Amino acid sequence: MNGFFETIAISFQKGGPFMYAIGTIGVLVVAISVDRFIKIYFVYSIDSTPFMRQILKLIYSNNIDRAIKVCQIKNKAALPQVVKAGLMKVGKPVEDVQGALDEASLKVVPSLQYGLSFIATFANVSTLLGLLGTITGLITSFGSLAFADPSQKQQLLAKGIAEAMHCTAFGLIIAVSAIIIHSYLSNRASKIIDDIDRYSVTVLNAVSEQYRTVRNRMPNMPEPPTVNREEVTVE
Repeated sequence: MNGFFETIAISFQKGGPFMYAIGTIGVLVVAISVDRFIKIYFVYSIDSTPFMRQILKLIYSNNIDRAIKVCQIKNKAALPQVVKAGLMKVGKPVEDVQGALDEASLKVVPSLQYGLSFIATFANVSTLLGLLGTITGLITSFGSLAFADPSQKQQLLAKGIAEAMHCTAFGLIIAVSAIIIHSYLSNRASKIIDDIDRYSVTVLNAVSEQYRTVRNRMPNMPEPPTVNREEVTVE
């Protein structure tokens, strides 16, 4: 293991000044990736199927307050935040429920996607820096041959080409890693967003269906009163 890191350090030194820029980008990619992985997998994510099964069961049993409490228990996850916003409007027109779901989605989705664009950008920048390091290394290499002693030309040429290749290699390593990480995290974030979109419609349909069922049983029932659920707390 020590030999591996020693090889990395020697190659880093041979890569020229652009290696420091590429190394900085590599550190930023790792930092952002770790933060996004923790947030997407352990904060915003939830097993949506059993969660929604429980919520729908409570909606169809007309136990909206209990459904809100279930969402509050898991209020850091993205889907419960959106579902709770819609449930808080139950008792008002269906349009208000839909508006609350849409508004909550617009607030949650950017936090899921935050930082992922930086990873993709750093992948592109790393590639270009590696290419730039290659060009400058070759320019330096061939430029030094014009005034070099004939006995040193081969050594100078080999040093310049080595610098160019090391810079290219490190730039591509960071770029490929960043692309893979970006794809992986983006797919996970997209799955959460798809769950939000799908289950928002499910909740809206369940609320509408439950209201229609009650209306059919009681044709003379007046419009439901506005229910203040702002003070609902978790037991």
